[in-house]
Amino acid sequence: MNIKKIILTLAISLAAFSPLMAGGAHYAGGAIGYILLQVEASGEAWYVYPANGKSYYLGRPADAFNIMKTLALGVKHDFIVNTSVFSDRLAGLILLDTEASGEAYYIYPKNLKKYYLGRPADAFKIMRELGLGITNANLANLPIGVIGEPVADFDFHKKVLIDNVPFTSQAPFGGWNDQRQQDGCEESSALMAVKWARGQNLTKAEALKEITGLSDWLLKKYGEYRDISAENTVDWIFKDYFKYNKITLVHDITANDIIAELAKGNLIITPMNGQIMHNPNYKAPGPPRHMIVIRGYDPGTKQFITNDPGTRNGELYLYDDAVLFEAIRDYPTGYHEIINQIEKNMIVISK
Repeated sequence: MNIKKIILTLAISLAAFSPLMAGGAHYAGGAIGYILLQVEASGEAWYVYPANGKSYYLGRPADAFNIMKTLALGVKHDFIVNTSVFSDRLAGLILLDTEASGEAYYIYPKNLKKYYLGRPADAFKIMRELGLGITNANLANLPIGVIGEPVADFDFHKKVLIDNVPFTSQAPFGGWNDQRQQDGCEESSALMAVKWARGQNLTKAEALKEITGLSDWLLKKYGEYRDISAENTVDWIFKDYFKYNKITLVHDITANDIIAELAKGNLIITPMNGQIMHNPNYKAPGPPRHMIVIRGYDPGTKQFITNDPGTRNGELYLYDDAVLFEAIRDYPTGYHEIINQIEKNMIVISK
């Protein structure tokens, strides 16, 4: 069967299949390489391309053909037929046998095995057994890919970790009874980021002086230091207090946006709902308004690597990617002000 017929077979099978699975992936970081099926529509299918983490619509034969032709990886016949379990770098890719008749194989990310897409029954079985159901709301969190746009030059399958990020707890010597330290997550996160950006070290004594001094300065100049929004953290703390301007506030992010910035060598700060982060080091029930530094991502374990100032054990603290992304929640400046809506924002710090 030629490649065009393969594509038509895949598209027809996708359109006919109505998935029974619910939930699905919340963002591309957990769905890279998978085929997603809309459970709240007519089973429309999307392919999350591993090279850039974007989702491509597979609903129409022409779309599917373009995606296969443009995104598939050509490989030699012997490599395909003689390999049972493929390497992690090929997870989720579609491989084309360039030395035969263009047979196509899907490398399923969960077990790294190949699945032949040539016959209608095979394609239908793959969609039925391997496709992930996804709600419309979760699908909306995925970045949409467009054939012909530049493909990112980073690899979502490669671990990334930003080195030489100094760590401090927001209470460097355990002074949690001090309100300034108890609510010092924004100050301590910004302090770690600025010290990293400037290539400077950070001692506990210096951290305590900066956190408390910055809190006093915020109270005097802006009237509040306890809960500081991401926007005000950028404007008040980074730009005004630290005089550091290589910083950007990004709204409505996906987990892939975080990973992409880390891959560029940038540091990330995110506002969080600490009560759903499941960190055993927090005093129960955890801080409802919190900030952390994100300095890496490990796709092998599906974990973000952080400097979490909310605990003395926060250096290089690992969070499950789904847990961390779910917990991202900006909050208004004030003291326990009402949070009317979930806004997933991040602060990007560049050197």
